[in-house]
This record gives sequence, structure tokens and C-alpha cells, in this order.
Amino acid sequence: MASPDFADIDAQTRSQIETDLLEAAARGISGDAGTIAESFEAVITEYLSMDPDLKRSFPRGETARIYGTALGDALVRGHGFTWKLLSDAYGTDLVVAENPERYTAPIVVVDSRFEDEEPGRLTAFLQQFL
Repeated sequence: MASPDFADIDAQTRSQIETDLLEAAARGISGDAGTIAESFEAVITEYLSMDPDLKRSFPRGETARIYGTALGDALVRGHGFTWKLLSDAYGTDLVVAENPERYTAPIVVVDSRFEDEEPGRLTAFLQQFL
């Protein structure tokens, strides 16, 4: 398998990040990475308690994108990461990277929390990652 390839983000991706950060701010999602994770834990707690029919209509993708972008930006601001595009055999993802060995795809990480059986997993991931 080919090694991952990191590239700088383009203007369109930068614009989407900025749009998502404006939406996050409008929703009150801000602060450091821990604060954002804590805010998401309240959302995921509510989601996990929903009736299955309500879960289907929950804006999961949008929620993951907004929280993931806010989390990624907090890692950029507070921990020296940089937004990058990562291409590998599985496709291309928006990531924050400190170096080629230390990176995460925050939108993917947040989205995968919707599959968890209990809240707290984003906070645990963040503590382990940092």
C-alpha cells in the first residue's frame, strides 16, 4: 500500500473551513479542543437517547462537519497542527497534522462517535491523541 500523501489545502477547502467555523460560532461551539469535545458529548448523549426514528432524521453529517471543523481548528490554534489534505489508497480526507506521523481527521473522528454505544468517546480520543 502506498504511503499517505499530504498536500496543502486549496482555496475552496479553506473557504469551507471558514464557513463551517462561522456556523460553529453561531451555534456557540468554540473554545479549546477540550471544551469543544465536552460540548459534543452533550449532543451525542442526546442523540444516543433518541428513538430510532428520530435518529434517522438527525443531521448527523452536518453536525459532524461543524463539530469536526471546530475541533480541528482548536487543534490548529492551540496545539500547532496545520490543515492538510491526506490522500491514500482509501481516498482523500481533510486532516490536521503536526507531522506525517501525527495527524487526525477530526470530521471523521466526530462522525464515528455516532456509532458508539455511550458518550465520552470523543473526550477519551482527544486525551489519548494529545
